[in-house]
Amino acid sequence: MNISFVGAGVGTLYAALLLTKRNPSLQLTIYEKEARVGGRLNYVEFDNGAKVDEGPTIVLLPSKLKQQLMKAGLPENEVELIEVNPLYRLRYQDGTSFFKYREIEKQAEEIERAFGEGDAFRQYMSQKKEEYRIGFDTFLDRSYASKTELFEPKLLLLLMRLKAYETAHANMKRFFKDERLRVAYSLQTLYIGGNPYATPSLYGLIPYREQEEGVWYVKGGYFSLATKMEQELKRRGVRFVMNATVNRVHVEDGVANGITVNDEYVPYDAVVVNGDFPLMERLIDGVTPKTYEPSSGTLLLYFTVDGELDLPVHQFDLPNDFEGSMRTIFEDGKLSEYPAMYTFNPSRMDATLAPEGTSVLYVLVPVPRKLEREDFESQGTIEHLLGRIEAFIPDFRERVIEMKVRTPMDAERFGLFEGGSFGIAPKLSQSAAFKPQARPFPKIERLYAVGASVHPCGGVPIVMIGSQLLVKKMEEEMGAMHRDDTRSVSSM
Repeated sequence: MNISFVGAGVGTLYAALLLTKRNPSLQLTIYEKEARVGGRLNYVEFDNGAKVDEGPTIVLLPSKLKQQLMKAGLPENEVELIEVNPLYRLRYQDGTSFFKYREIEKQAEEIERAFGEGDAFRQYMSQKKEEYRIGFDTFLDRSYASKTELFEPKLLLLLMRLKAYETAHANMKRFFKDERLRVAYSLQTLYIGGNPYATPSLYGLIPYREQEEGVWYVKGGYFSLATKMEQELKRRGVRFVMNATVNRVHVEDGVANGITVNDEYVPYDAVVVNGDFPLMERLIDGVTPKTYEPSSGTLLLYFTVDGELDLPVHQFDLPNDFEGSMRTIFEDGKLSEYPAMYTFNPSRMDATLAPEGTSVLYVLVPVPRKLEREDFESQGTIEHLLGRIEAFIPDFRERVIEMKVRTPMDAERFGLFEGGSFGIAPKLSQSAAFKPQARPFPKIERLYAVGASVHPCGGVPIVMIGSQLLVKKMEEEMGAMHRDDTRSVSSM
């Protein structure tokens, strides 16, 4: 059986690993429009040979990721995970700062020191533990055959119990009195491109799990995970076709039967698309693209610098009026005067990324979409950010060897929907049963989907859960695979 994948993002790579381990006779071909695999999981390279992650940096759900790689047959020593503890530092414009620690009591003491709400944090962790168990198993780790499944009485009751009707930030008012703490435990919806003041509280379980399992780092950069997956797939005989533009997915009599790539038709028994919706829908015969809201844009600055940087591995530098900043970006579509700024200093724990005596630094700022570099330069945004960095590294400008910039329009040209960095926006009407599924079009057989725009949501281990759901669906439907396999995705 011949199966084609359109796009070589991490969802494709992991699905291919599962398929080839469980069904070695399958013939898989992966088409990728770029020269490298990984999609968002990629890297920026500097003239001096230094590298830094281009997209995702924070490794969440480490136990899930380890389990996933083991189930796919990737050798255990292939991917080295290193714990980052403290998880990160949060700095506020008013001068307040505190660290997040994995140890619950140490974190409670830190919160008590900074805000006098140590007991509130303990209550938060206790309640969210049960909510996470319910929310993950019930809503994320499963597929939906139709939207009506979400309206089953049992699921509606659970949604009410989880207070999914509240936003992530509003839910934090149930636990914390200090606005800075509410921000500290709701800003994580930005990890998947969502406004904390509009994203459902179901996604607010991210900071709980982050606190519970910690923040981790892949030695060699998160991007190296995609490279290692590619290498293993090549050992298994999977074919990669790079710099290949897929123009069309062919559907005949309700069955996907091939693709046109570089203007040449190639027949296949099944097709899997991995890319942002609705962009993928535009390729498919007989499909009218739906209307989706894209996730937020990001401005990314990448640096290689002389010497070491006196910064934590991860840091969030936050405005006093965080809500106002989010409103300016998400609702008004304008640049914030004092935006939230995230910095990633991987050289602090990984000397392999840059030549001896140098470091790399990654800076991310949430911004409106559809902006070019000149928009940021004309409004002084980049200079403003450099000034912020120099507040804690006084000679930073002098030490910069090279700077690279990635804007929302760069992301759009790369193939991200309207320049949103995280797929479609994580709002209630685009979540769970309302999000594209592994079998995105019930009336089209042998056509499947995976990726950040497909259920469950963005984030590397979560996209890989989507790969597991995809493989399970394919095995259920395609006769050449394990029809008698009844295991749950969680056990795969």
